[in-house]
Formats: sequence, structure tokens, C-alpha cells
Amino acid sequence: MPSLSSLRKPIVLLAATVGLVALGVSVARVPGAADDARQQLDVAKIAIQAGDEAAAQAAVERARDHVDTVQVGLQGPVGLVGQWIPVVGTSIRDGRHLGDALDAVTAVAEIGAESYPEITGDDSTFFTDNQVDLPTLERLVDHAAEAQKELSRATTSLAEIDGTGPGGSRLGTARDQALAQVQPLHDGLTDALPMLEELPDILGAEGERKYLVAILNPAEQRYSGGTPLAFAPVSVRDGALEFGEAVDTNQSFMFRELYWKKVQGNPFHRGRQRVTAANFAPSWPVAGEETLNAWRALRGRNGSGLVAIDVVALAALAKVTGPMDVPGIGSVDSTNLVETLVGSYERFPSNEERRTANRALIDLFRDRLFAPGQLKEKITALGKAADGRHFAVYFRDDDVQAAFAGLGLTGDLSATEHDYIGTFSQNVVPSKSDYWQRRTVTSTVALRADGSARVRQVVDIHNDTTPYPLPDVDPRQGYITRWLQTSVAAFLPKGADVHSASALGEPFDFTVGDYFGRPFVRRTIVLPPQARGRVVLDYDVPAAAVVGDDGALTYKLDVDPHGLVIPEALDVTVTWPKGHRLSDLPSGWKKLDAHTAQWRDAGLVTSPRFAITAAP
Repeated sequence: MPSLSSLRKPIVLLAATVGLVALGVSVARVPGAADDARQQLDVAKIAIQAGDEAAAQAAVERARDHVDTVQVGLQGPVGLVGQWIPVVGTSIRDGRHLGDALDAVTAVAEIGAESYPEITGDDSTFFTDNQVDLPTLERLVDHAAEAQKELSRATTSLAEIDGTGPGGSRLGTARDQALAQVQPLHDGLTDALPMLEELPDILGAEGERKYLVAILNPAEQRYSGGTPLAFAPVSVRDGALEFGEAVDTNQSFMFRELYWKKVQGNPFHRGRQRVTAANFAPSWPVAGEETLNAWRALRGRNGSGLVAIDVVALAALAKVTGPMDVPGIGSVDSTNLVETLVGSYERFPSNEERRTANRALIDLFRDRLFAPGQLKEKITALGKAADGRHFAVYFRDDDVQAAFAGLGLTGDLSATEHDYIGTFSQNVVPSKSDYWQRRTVTSTVALRADGSARVRQVVDIHNDTTPYPLPDVDPRQGYITRWLQTSVAAFLPKGADVHSASALGEPFDFTVGDYFGRPFVRRTIVLPPQARGRVVLDYDVPAAAVVGDDGALTYKLDVDPHGLVIPEALDVTVTWPKGHRLSDLPSGWKKLDAHTAQWRDAGLVTSPRFAITAAP
């Protein structure tokens, strides 16, 4: 809940300055009531998080009593008259706006205390036995819309605070502190509301919906993420979920090469392919449509959408829900799930045991995600997984897709017109050696006064494997090889002009591909165990920075990570033209000199977006 503790001093100042006594309720009671309301909102927040419904409800009721005291004192006769008094009237109006904001925030707390038990309480029937209770869901959507309106009221009231009257600096501080907490809540709920409004339809309120779940293996990479390990069809009607038979992708019929409808403009679909090649494209709005089309060609079943999740994201769910049993393996948890299931293929004595484990991943996903309880924690875990490109959803309905895209859950690439880094690799053998891949991407940017830039991108890959586990010669492909054969692809800023490219120390002739307006260059390299390789590109970016009217340069960078087992490292250094000077830098950036800044991340698990200005 937002902290409005700084209400006390501004309101005390108002009471002392105006020097009037309210009719019915004294303004002198307002400061203590405001503090008490804030404290009870904090108590309610803690109680809700702890699942103590009774304590949360009682705290919210106490907060409402205190807020009513504040509102009577500020919105009553004294406030109405006092706001027109010369000099002090501005501060009185500011105090009224602060009171309105506290009233709105308390209304949000009341909505939360009513809604939360319905979703996660001991008596909740929101989700039981693979059934979502649609009436409860529809009430949740209505409550979310009400909360969004109240948060809009709070942000509007806070924004109207002038802060120039007596005690204005204190009122301005109160405004800024409250906005810093209320604004993210408002923006987050505003972004989530379209998705919430689509949920009943997604869950079959208007008729049956069919989806496909794909469990991905990040030990064998595609540009979009891991290679599919298993698929499962899902049907939903009136909130009831029914999972069909899980299909392990190592079954013989999955190796058939098929024709299916191509996504127009996708350069990675060429002729007949296996279903497991459908996610070659780096963005899931394309890879998802290709996968649904491939599944229809294989199984004759159409679908409304796809859920793609890899074992790294499953491990994140396991961290929330606890250990799980895998047939033939035993208990695994968040600390060893990835290593056990995709990092140690030599432990499977037979192909059938491996296939059994692959199919079991579907059951793990279903049981862990859809079991009652811990809903907030599960959603948070999946949101973080999506930010690191370990989880994505795709829907054929444009409105539904747009709602999820607004939350960053669709696995799409950034559409930025400015500088961009998206370096992905694709296993070409195939093998499972991407499990050990360590990658560092270094981007060195030299900005020009017109906003263009010369960029050198260096991709360093270390095939940091364990020793080959068998006494015979490593076959360089298959489940337990330690050789890495990978196609490294750099997806570049729009309009980039590539000047040179080299791999493993040798220049190579390159073709610049086009992926829906984003150029890319790729090169296949082969690395023995423990070997290192480097791919280097030099190119110009036409609009790496925006030029201001005063000549200031605002450098803009978007980064899309690759969902590797070992998160890639990123090192970006940007130099502005001489005569430009840096001032404030985003978190994580450091100033090397007056016009050079650097950002490093040793393990990229998010999709960062930056804007940095240097003034002349």
C-alpha cells in the first residue's frame, strides 16, 4: 500500500495556519487520523500477503474509519472555506487532494481484502480439479476494473497538488513519495486489465477453446528458445481444462517431414520440415503460428493458441511449489531439475526411460501451475521467466494477443527503431551441448552528432563442457556429445548497414537476411569441448540516438536475451561525440569519462530497455 506518512506535517501546518475549528469534527484530529490510516493500510498489506483474511479485513475497516475522519476534516466546512483564503488556500487545496488520494488508496485496499480470499483463501473455489470458477473470475475482473479507477483517482489527485503555498515543499514531498508508490500500481493494473478481461473467453466462457502446450529443452537451442521435448493438447470449456495425451518428440512419427502453412515472410520456413523445426524463428508470434500449423499437419487438430515453457521456467515454478517426483528419476527440485532432466542424458539407461521423463514434464507443468494456492507467486515466476524468454504465450485472436503483449508475455522481439541487441544461436547437429554454452555479447557504440552510430558487436562463446562420459570416441552429435555446432545469428537494429564480419578469426562472406524489417547475419561455428569461438560484426546504425532541438543526443537501446541454461553476459559501451556531457545515468550504468558510459550484466535474465541523454 502507498505510504502517505508525510501527510502529517502538511496537515498540521494547515490546521495551525487556518486556525479554525471544524463544525462537528476538529481539524486537529486530522493529522493523527491520517497517520493511523496509513499504518492500518500497512497492516492490511502484510496480513493479505500472509493469507490472514480476518486480520486484513479488520485493518482495512480501521483504515476506513481513520480516512473518514481525514475527509470530514478536510472536505467539510473548514476545508471548503479555507481553500479560498488568500495565501494559505493553495496549501489547503493541496491537503484536500492528499486526502482524496488516501481515500482512493483505501478503497483499493477494501477491494483487495474482498477479492484476495476468493482467489487464494482457505475456502477458495477459484480453481479446483482443473476447473476455473468463471463467476469468481468475472467478479475478479470487475474488482480489478474498480481498483484501476480508484488508482486513477489517486494519481489524478496527487498530480493536482501544487506545492507552492505555505508548507509547499512538504506537500510536494508528500505528493512525490505517494506518486512513486501509486503510479506503478496504477500502470501495472492498467496494463493487466485487458488480459484479465479476455480471460473468461480464453477459458471457454463463450465456447470450447483448444490450445497446445510445448515443453522446451534449452540444452538444444532454436533462435526462439529450446527445442520441443513434448507436446500436449488442451481443451477448455466453461473453465474446465482437459489435457490430452502427452506426445514425446522422440517418438518415430515425430520425425516425419511435413508441409504446413507458412507464416508469410518467415525466412526460416523452407519446404518440408519436422514439427520440432517449427520454432526456428526468433519471435513466438511467428514461431507459435508455425508450431500450431505444424501440429495441425501432424495430428489434424487446430488450435486457438500455444503455451511454450522450458525446463528453466519449470524449475522456477518448482521453487514456488516445492519438490516433484519424475518417473524413473525420483524427486527433483528447483536446484537440480534442469541438470537432472536435460543436463545428464547419460543417466537414462534407455530411450524409453528418457521419453517417459519427457512426457512427465507435461504433468509437472499442469500439476504445478494449476494446483490450488500460491497463484500470485506462480504468476510472478512465469512473468520473470517470460522476461528472460523462457516462457511465452501465443494466441490467434488479435485482441487476446495484444492484451498479453502489453504484459510482455508473447515472446516477441522489440520493435524499437533505435539500437538493438538480439543475439541467438541454433543447434544444427542436433545435440544437447547448448546446456554448457557460455556466451558474452560485447557492443561498442560510437555515436555521431546526427544520431547515427558505428557499432562493433563481438559474440564470444565458450563450449564449457564436462568430459565425454563414455570410453569410445565422441560422435560430435546426439544426446551426450560434448561438441557444439551452432548457428550464431545477430539480429540487428533496423536499417543497419553491415560492413564486415568474421568468425573464429577469419573474415567471411555474409548475406544480410530480413526478419520482418529487422536485418540479421548468421554464421555456423564448430567448437570442440572447452574450445572458445568468436563472431565479430561491424555495422552502422542510422538512428541509434534521438537528436534534441538543443543538440542533445538520447541514446536508446533495447535488448532481447536468449533463453540459455547459463544466462548470457552483456557488455555495452557507448561514447557520445566530443562536446557532449553525461549527467544522470540509469541504474547499472557507470560513467567512464565525461562522454562515455558502460553497462555490464554478467547474467542477463531480463529484457532491458534504456534511454540515456548527453547534452552539448
